[in-house]
Order: sequence, then C-alpha cells, then structure tokens
Amino acid sequence: MIKTLLVLLISLPALVQAADLLPIPPEQRAAMGIESAPVSSGAEGLGMEATARVILPPDSVRVLGAPADGLVTSLRHQSGEAIKAGDPLVSLSSPDLVEARRQYVQANLKYKLAAGNAARDQKLADQGLIAKNTWLITQNEVALAKADVEATAATIRLLGAKPDDENTEITLTSPIDGWVVETMVEPGQRVEAPEALVKIGNLLKLGLEIPLSPEKAHQLSPGQQVEVADTGLKGEITILKAALDASQNMLVRADLNQPDTILHPGQSVKVKILGQAQQQGSTQHVPASSLAWVGDSAHVFVETAEGFIPTPIKVLKQSGEDASVSGLDPGSKVAVKGVAALKAKWQEGGE
Repeated sequence: MIKTLLVLLISLPALVQAADLLPIPPEQRAAMGIESAPVSSGAEGLGMEATARVILPPDSVRVLGAPADGLVTSLRHQSGEAIKAGDPLVSLSSPDLVEARRQYVQANLKYKLAAGNAARDQKLADQGLIAKNTWLITQNEVALAKADVEATAATIRLLGAKPDDENTEITLTSPIDGWVVETMVEPGQRVEAPEALVKIGNLLKLGLEIPLSPEKAHQLSPGQQVEVADTGLKGEITILKAALDASQNMLVRADLNQPDTILHPGQSVKVKILGQAQQQGSTQHVPASSLAWVGDSAHVFVETAEGFIPTPIKVLKQSGEDASVSGLDPGSKVAVKGVAALKAKWQEGGE
C-alpha cells in the first residue's frame, strides 16, 4: 500500500502536466487557425532615461542652531570639509552661559548648606533634642536644593557646555560623521537663539529628484532601480510626488548610497530608470495576442510535439502589441494565433 502511494506521489507532476496538455496534431492546428512563434528574450527598450538633480534627503541633514544669544568667536571648519561626530564646529561667547554658571554655583552652595543643616538636625533628632518633624523638613530642603543643582546643570548642558567646566564659551560639536555643507555665520557676528549656524550633511546617503511627465511617472512604482550614468551607482525609487511643478512635471525621488563622495548635492546627472522586467533578470517578449486571461491570471499556450500546454506567466509590462513577461523557459514557442480556440478547448477540458 505504501509503495503504491509513493509511486502515485512521484508521478503526480507528470500526471498534472499530461492533464493540462491539449493534444492537437499539426494537421488540426492549421484548421483551427493556430500559429506559434518563439519568445524573444531580453529587456531592451524597457528602461527610461532622464536628467536628475542630486539632493540631500532630510534624514541626511543636521543643522546646528545657536542655543543662546551671543557672539560667534570662531568657526573651526569650512564648507566642504569632512568631519567626525564630536568635532567642534562653532564657538560662541554668550552672557546666557555666564548667568547659567552663576545660578549653578549658587544652587550648589544652597545644596551644601542644606545638606549640612540636615546632618546637624539628624544628630539632634537622634539625641531627642529636636522633634523628628524638624529633621524631615531639613531633609526636604536638601531634596529641593539638589533638584535646583540638577536643573541648572541641565541648562548649561543645553547651552553646549559642561557644568563643572569654567569655560565661558559655548562650543557646538557635530552630531554625525559627514561634511560641512554650509556655514551661515562669520566670526564676530552676533546671533540670536535659535538662529542656524552650520549645516552638516551625510554625503554617503543622497537622494535623486527626477522630473518626468505624468505619463512617464505613472509607469513607475516605488522599489524600481535607478542607475546613475558613468558612476556605477544605483538607487531605488521611494516617492512619486503627485503635485506638478512649474514645468508641469512630476518629481520622482530615489534614495542613493555611495561609497565615496562621487556625487554632491545640487549636481545634475543622467540616470536610467530600470523597468521592472530589467530587474527581474529572466524576461521574455511575446505578442500581446498570445495572452489568454483567466480572471486576473495571464497564460500562454506553450507548443510541444504533442500539442500545447497552458502555462501561467507574470505580465511585467504591456505596451501596444508587445508584452514583457516572466515565467517561460528560453527558446519556448507559444501560440500567437488561434489563442481563443485553444482557450475554449482548455476550458472545455476543465469542466
């Protein structure tokens, strides 16, 4: 019994294929008006060339703003220079920092005084010389004084300085590895919070803005690849902006990673948007007349010596009389005429 089941399972694919085969001898094919043709491989003509502008996407940009009013005393780096996270960029002299340090020192003195009073009252309370409630009041004063110390220390940190450092200048550092894209101030210039001082960009993570006519843009979808000419760089479409620009074009945006600073923001480049067929790798072209649709599923009738086999395929793109598909073996021949007769015969066999 087990052997019989194994034999049936092993032979099941062949049985299914035999069941799908439409046995039509050559002499009957002519009578049914059936003609076949080989599929053509390749993905030529499916790409779309355009001109793109290199941009810095928002997640690749950091802007350092003035944390307080003050005077720019120094700029450590110029536009175009590479920097590391933590590198100092701008120094400010600010009266706000002086005031914050004064409050920090005052808060520390109050805390030490409150802590001393609490230690004294604890000894007196242990000896029964004062009420315990009096000691609890001084403990609360210690907690309040400590909170003031922490608050003033946090204010100094927000200003870009260290609480226990006596430096009266604010030094702003880079939050990321990247490049100085733009400096908006000069040494000696007075600034107000939160005025922008320096723009930093990660030039290894760029974007592309590709203006296309609505007709072309509607043929694309997120995930399609974009090749930048003469660079070997590839990106991926992320956004199709619905609104039209002044030239009545839609903006297609793509993310782009590069190993070095080959491209720069603002640069104009030639790009090729790969069609979905080109990304699939194994694609074929067939006449649109060879497609037989069953609901939303497309099929073609692959020719064999015994007849035709209905074969499901994926239509990647259809334009006019041509269709780009995947799911066929190279060298296959499919019916291009008499498809309706084959479909009727196939469906009759399935009833």
